[in-house]
Amino acid sequence: MIKNVIRVLLIEDNPTDALLVKDELLHVMTGQFAVTHVERLSEALEYVRQHDADVILLDLNLPDSNGFETFNRVHEAAASIPIALLSYRADEPLALQMIQAGAQDYLVKGRMAEGVLSRVIRYSIERKRAEESIKYAELRFQTIFEKAPVGIALINSLTEAFVHVNAKYAEISGYDLKEFKNINRMQIIYPDDVPAYQDKIALLNAQQIHDFRISSRLVRPDESVIWIDMSVASINYKDNLLYHLCMIEDTTAKKQAMEKLHALTKHLQNIREDERAKISREIHDVLGGIMSVIRMDLDWLCRKAKSEFESFYPRIHSMHQLTGEAIELIRKISKDLRPSVLDNLGLKEAIKGLVREFEQHHDIKCHLTINKAGFSSLGKRHETEIFRIIQEAFTNIAQHAQATVIEVNLTKIGKNMVIEIRDNGIGITEQQLLDQNSFGFLGMFERAEQLNGKLKISGNPSQGSIVQLSIPLTIVSRRKK
Repeated sequence: MIKNVIRVLLIEDNPTDALLVKDELLHVMTGQFAVTHVERLSEALEYVRQHDADVILLDLNLPDSNGFETFNRVHEAAASIPIALLSYRADEPLALQMIQAGAQDYLVKGRMAEGVLSRVIRYSIERKRAEESIKYAELRFQTIFEKAPVGIALINSLTEAFVHVNAKYAEISGYDLKEFKNINRMQIIYPDDVPAYQDKIALLNAQQIHDFRISSRLVRPDESVIWIDMSVASINYKDNLLYHLCMIEDTTAKKQAMEKLHALTKHLQNIREDERAKISREIHDVLGGIMSVIRMDLDWLCRKAKSEFESFYPRIHSMHQLTGEAIELIRKISKDLRPSVLDNLGLKEAIKGLVREFEQHHDIKCHLTINKAGFSSLGKRHETEIFRIIQEAFTNIAQHAQATVIEVNLTKIGKNMVIEIRDNGIGITEQQLLDQNSFGFLGMFERAEQLNGKLKISGNPSQGSIVQLSIPLTIVSRRKK
């Protein structure tokens, strides 16, 4: 057979009409059509069972069938083949009915201009291919929709009503699939989380954003509350109207595990701080006291040896000096473990001491500004967390920043205490922040999490780095009680 030949099955019981159709197709574009002609419905059904065709031209009135039944039976037997109807009557309601049932076109015999039939055949084939492609895409989407391991729902953007919901969405939310016909999206979101969700939806409907992701709570029919991660995107689904494609994943177990991990981390940090304080006191009070007594005795021996045992004096004097150095080292270790000023005078004085000491030991100019920082609202545990964050920031600057100036600002903004540490060093890169071995940064973020605060670290090669810690004083104050 010639390449690209269109195979036409003509089902027509009138020999004259059949001849006219063949003549039209064979002479308009020679060699482009191969026509097979049958006169009865039974012959047509037998043909399509054994042969392929690219298009069917069907007369509705045949010796063994007529009207809609003729089309219906052919369409059932050859659902993938486009069908164009041939009729003597210009019956618009019938034509509309047939096209709605799946016919590609409705042609009136004797009223077809030259070339119309060949164009109708080609258009019918193209439309059928497009329909099949759309059906395949819809089937593929439906399969993905139903079998997806995450909950998926299609939601009307105006009414918030559920249009389609997959089984996983129903399983996560706890509702039966049929129940979604009587509820809308806002009814299943935890009341306290609705405002934040509505703000995002408003931006989505205004097309200021194309999609968003949010962590929220969901209320199940038994009034239990679960945590979900929700992703929402806008799509044009039907009649060019805007719909929301919503995907959810149950993160309750993950969140509970994270909360337990945070609680454990906080517990370990508290234990470590308690042990540091205990060891610091033991070193300072006990060991430091013993060394002080030894130094006083050596001081007496130095004076005695210098006047009476001159040969012993150099060795005793050396022991006196070493004892003094040991006492200073004990004080330093005790202070590093737990600065006594933090317990005795509070966070404000501890920060001042930290800044002074850092400036002396590292030859880096430090500017400290404290403006209504709300220290009175803090408990000892929270003061310790904040102090350790600042201490770690200073350690990083000393080791990596190559800075010459540091600015430390503590202020109260609204209901938050904000601590900002700026340096003029080489800055910090995102890669350094994300490095899994950057345990100092990880510890800082973890401590900020324990305070329900927000820690932001950024850097620029030409402007140094910025560490900003924001802590809600109302939460801290309530916890203190």
